[in-house]
Amino acid sequence: MLVNHERRLLIRAAETVGHRIAVCRQANASWPGDHSRLLALESTGHLRRVDHCGDSEGTVAVWQITPAGLVQLQMLTSGAH
Repeated sequence: MLVNHERRLLIRAAETVGHRIAVCRQANASWPGDHSRLLALESTGHLRRVDHCGDSEGTVAVWQITPAGLVQLQMLTSGAH
């Protein structure tokens, strides 16, 4: 079974207060796999970056789903069973 990361991440963003999704940089300074997927969704206009901050606890990148992302999510989930 193929995982539809686009649908999974857009759903995750849409279900939160403020329609936001965040990932934290790992202790070894690398980003989790979803970071590149979120960047891809940003490049298509389905997400927009709203924050990228770092402190002694680590670095966090935050995106918010866009109206185009909500439309895309509706299209992705309308055929889901």
